[in-house]
Amino acid sequence: MSGRFFVHPDDEPVLGRGGDKHIHKEAVDFESYIRSEHFGKRDSRFHTSLLPIPYGGDLSRADIFVLLLNPGFSHADYFGEFQMPEFRKRLEKNLAQNFEDEEFPFLWLDPKFSWHSGFVWWEKKLRDVVMMIAEAKYDGSYLDALRDLSRRLALVELVPYHSSHFNGHTLIKSLPSSRAAKRYVADVLMRGVRTGEKTIIVTRQEAAWDLGEPTENCVIYKGGLTRGASLGPTTPGGAAILRKFNIPPSSA
Repeated sequence: MSGRFFVHPDDEPVLGRGGDKHIHKEAVDFESYIRSEHFGKRDSRFHTSLLPIPYGGDLSRADIFVLLLNPGFSHADYFGEFQMPEFRKRLEKNLAQNFEDEEFPFLWLDPKFSWHSGFVWWEKKLRDVVMMIAEAKYDGSYLDALRDLSRRLALVELVPYHSSHFNGHTLIKSLPSSRAAKRYVADVLMRGVRTGEKTIIVTRQEAAWDLGEPTENCVIYKGGLTRGASLGPTTPGGAAILRKFNIPPSSA
């Protein structure tokens, strides 16, 4: 692939075989994106001019992992990566798993990026859980609770490339990066789940993750739960997060 694309080299042959079916073939930055024919259109192709997000948060220290399908997409992604150097640097540090001097390893809970769609999405889903953590642990301080959860929360995506909606289900079995994500979860994270050290919350594509039957530390969303992927305190995922903080979900 030519131009400025961010695709794992092992994924290139698979995505390339689809021509322009799976990816936008023109590399763009923010200015060229908003002037392109793609601006404002709902498109299932991957935005490979953006940095992929195969994972997020401090994988070595987190004890709560949310498993998803792929990163969503908004115009703020191009704006953030190409117009906001600090945000771009944090994305690069996340990929390198370099969190030295970072208050919020899970950057989508960092208030300084509250303008970004990623913060809006995660903070909204977790707001009531964070408020309960704040009341139980931090004398009501929402910021302190947000910081604490950011240190303990991580995500793993089945497919690491941004799209406004997903139409690449045939790729899940063939993309090497997807197979690597599944191996990491099955071989590394599930060991911690079995010992009780880690909690996994599967919000999307439970069949593709193939983790067997749900347990207290392996929460698997099925049916209608997957549509909203809610993490409120009365949902299985939100209750699991509260258990890691030793907060009874019944107090919700």
